Amino acid sequence: MTWHKKDKVNMTKLRLLRIFVQFIMFLLMNLSFFLIGATWLVLPVVMPKSIFTTSEGAFDLLQRMLTTAIIPLVPLAFFFIIGAVFGRMFCSWGCPFGLFQDIIGFLTSKINKYEPTKDSNDSYRQIGEFITGGTVLVAVVIGIGVGLGDTEQIRASFGVFSEQPWTALSPATFLFTVIPLLFYWGGIESFFNLNTLGQIDIFFWIRFIIFAGGLILIIYVPRGWCRWFCPVGIIMGQIGKNSMIGVGRNITKCTHCGICEDVCPMGVRILSHPPEKVRSEHCTLCLDCVAACPDDAMEIKYL
Repeated sequence: MTWHKKDKVNMTKLRLLRIFVQFIMFLLMNLSFFLIGATWLVLPVVMPKSIFTTSEGAFDLLQRMLTTAIIPLVPLAFFFIIGAVFGRMFCSWGCPFGLFQDIIGFLTSKINKYEPTKDSNDSYRQIGEFITGGTVLVAVVIGIGVGLGDTEQIRASFGVFSEQPWTALSPATFLFTVIPLLFYWGGIESFFNLNTLGQIDIFFWIRFIIFAGGLILIIYVPRGWCRWFCPVGIIMGQIGKNSMIGVGRNITKCTHCGICEDVCPMGVRILSHPPEKVRSEHCTLCLDCVAACPDDAMEIKYL
């Protein structure tokens, strides 16, 4: 497989553009950190609500509405409308946790990566499906209890999971909420004090272990968390398979060189899909395949 200088330049430009867009999106979602007030936004990204954020992830809001016995029409509308048009594009171009994964991937680019087979890639995704389904089920059970008037008992039984069952454990919550709050409250200094480590809540360490495990995963598997564990990616992937915007191949130009598959950060086997459009739950429309194709065979497709 021959790489041309032009293709490498195209890839570099695209990835720099994507990082720039992701960074701008991250700033817009965290304007409150800079003491700038803004209206709450709901987006199909991994962004837990905190005192710093001006937006909230749709799946985080969905959990909160279900556990308070409210039909989650708003987050569902964002999932279906955005997913039907753009597919999983926000995963690559707007998600703060996606930006974190891309930065880690760049910093550890010299480390040998593990690329699972197509079957393994799809099989591991079932873990995320289990997380998503289990979270919704638990949230519904909590919401039923709250709706029946057993709020106090429900809150006591489920504890920190009573409002947002999955968000409480999500590594994104640890990264974007727990760590910033430690700095904000001045607790980061005492955290490194050996005399106070034993006094830290056990739930903090559970979150820390999940975050550390996720970090190790994305070091060795590009976008590993997006591929297999993220509930937002699971939902948007199912909806986005038939989105209005996607990528496809021009069969008159395609030489089946396989470079498009090599550069795909989600491990999509592009050549196994119909040339009209790649219909994969994993595709995030990052456009790496479009930029890298030496024959300009990969194209953005509409409808």
